[in-house]
Amino acid sequence: MRRLGFAFVAAGLAACAALPPQPASLDEGLLIARVETRGAFFTKSAKWADTASIVELDAEGNPLPGQRGLSGPAVNGYLVFYNVPPGRFALRSASFRARGARYQVQPLRTEESKRAVVLRRGSAAYLGDYRFDSRWPELGVALWHAARIIGHWLTPFLNRPLLPRETGLPVFENGPVPEVRALLAVRAGLSGTQWSRVVNARLRELSAAEPPKVAGAIRSRELPLRDEPFLSWRDTLNWGEPRRAPAGIAWRRPGGEAQIAVFFTTASAPGFAGWDAAVSELRRSSSASVEDRGGVYEVRVATRTGLAARATKYQYPEGVLVGSETSVVVTETTLIPDGFGMYTARLRAPRGEFDSALPAYREFLLQLVLGPPKPKPAPRQEAVMPFMGAP
Repeated sequence: MRRLGFAFVAAGLAACAALPPQPASLDEGLLIARVETRGAFFTKSAKWADTASIVELDAEGNPLPGQRGLSGPAVNGYLVFYNVPPGRFALRSASFRARGARYQVQPLRTEESKRAVVLRRGSAAYLGDYRFDSRWPELGVALWHAARIIGHWLTPFLNRPLLPRETGLPVFENGPVPEVRALLAVRAGLSGTQWSRVVNARLRELSAAEPPKVAGAIRSRELPLRDEPFLSWRDTLNWGEPRRAPAGIAWRRPGGEAQIAVFFTTASAPGFAGWDAAVSELRRSSSASVEDRGGVYEVRVATRTGLAARATKYQYPEGVLVGSETSVVVTETTLIPDGFGMYTARLRAPRGEFDSALPAYREFLLQLVLGPPKPKPAPRQEAVMPFMGAP
């Protein structure tokens, strides 16, 4: 069985350089955690741990001897453990710097097996949110801690003293909502590294929606959702007002020929033969040209995954000798299954314009909210007291 020691030596060396280590193999993944410690006197003040350790557990929940690892550089307030092999892990301790010392907090070891998470091969997993509330130590302990802190002030060239923090039982939170929040924060900090692939894969597993896009340099704000009968969309394209049909919307790029359309087909619509038939037709249409090989690939649309393919079409103007003058149009079509039918998204553009329009199209798809808009809550009715003694 592969051991943790070598992986976390690399993580420790990378922490010194403040750079995350690159994945050493496809088997290794990420563990993420967040640890907050609130003050004993100023309860609203908080410190977030920047270093932590984990322990590997066996099938019965017992710690494996010597199988501990240290976190690497923190990312946007989250603790990250890099190059972790597959296994079952729990947070053992965390620490933060304050007042010339390093304070350490520890969850109850008797609860380790309940808080443990399983890290699959080459994946990412979330150890959870921990919140500790500090307590005042006894007088003798407080004086001893103060002496050690003053001693460090006199010898700043030595390592900070590691002091245990008096805390109550921690508040522990885990689940899809805090995990998605953690993954998005870590993804932003690890952008441009190979770890982005691992984080994005986990976000797709959770069907996590992308954060709403914001606009404005000085007073930034979220782009509002605009409701249609079958979906809601954010105007990330900035291509102007769309053309509308009963179950579809479409845009044309200003100053260009690229077109984007999204429409919904109900399962009871005439000619709709089902999902499998639609995918087969998608493959067939993408094999019509020599340049297209009929390949089907996945594309994220909102919180779902669709199947997409490209088709290249050569158009010859009427009255012109075939082959002397042509225009080449590339179309990417994405099918998204739905319980009541199927969504279809399409980008069609001349070959020279297709690549420049594709990033805007993919971003637009991620910001969609599929399905009928949620009904707006009814306005709150407040009781009005009549004037007493009114004529």
